[in-house]
Amino acid sequence: FQPRVIKQNRGSAGEGIWLCWLEGKDYCANFGDATLEDDDKIKLMEMNDNHVEFHTVKEFIIFCTDGPTAEGAGTWASSFPGKYLEGGKAAGGQLVDQRLLPRISEGEVRMLMVGDILQCIIHKKPESGGLSAVGGQAAYTYFKPGCVEYADLEAKFIGQDLPSLKKALGIDNEPLPLLWTADFIPKDGKPILGGVSTEFVVGEFNCSCVGISKLQAVCGGEKTLADVPDEDYYEACLLTDLMGLKAVQYLDARDLGRKLN
Repeated sequence: FQPRVIKQNRGSAGEGIWLCWLEGKDYCANFGDATLEDDDKIKLMEMNDNHVEFHTVKEFIIFCTDGPTAEGAGTWASSFPGKYLEGGKAAGGQLVDQRLLPRISEGEVRMLMVGDILQCIIHKKPESGGLSAVGGQAAYTYFKPGCVEYADLEAKFIGQDLPSLKKALGIDNEPLPLLWTADFIPKDGKPILGGVSTEFVVGEFNCSCVGISKLQAVCGGEKTLADVPDEDYYEACLLTDLMGLKAVQYLDARDLGRKLN
């Protein structure tokens, strides 16, 4: 029906996130008008490094379920092992199917959150003609909360969507994660009063492997915080200090709740 994004429900840095295009035949006009056969061909791009592969539908399904060395999987260039359903739902073994939004080429917008506080906004634009906005594949531009560039998106997400999201997830009375992100991708533009819309779609929420971008250069290896440039260290401390403040607030609220009970 249309290009898709198929991605595993775990992992990071683009591992197991595949952009999928139908190869050698036309898309159907309406969802459900046609289905793919095992031998239909698809073009795949993995978001960890933007490499492209061509496979049949059957080969892709086998790779996702049993890995690249399983019988009938074909030959794969991916450096990761597939097997995205391994361990079942309890272990995060799920696949997510999403619409591919072509404007990802313009970049995605990340809301970096500390609990219910927006700490900063990051625009991540793919580099070298790719479509991946993950670290190492994209140029980062940082914006402060309240910036005019994303004022409308911020107001809608923080003021309207976040309370509704908590209710939908059944966590109305629970604290939000100490550090988490919401990534937004611009939709296809639609004319609005002679201009072009800047409506966004959430690509994902992440609270399991969020990094502190200004300290990434010294992750692992022999480098230490002493190797972080002063400007980056200052910016990182703004985030970590806020995390510490929010953690204390969470603990105080928990202790108060225990006293009241």
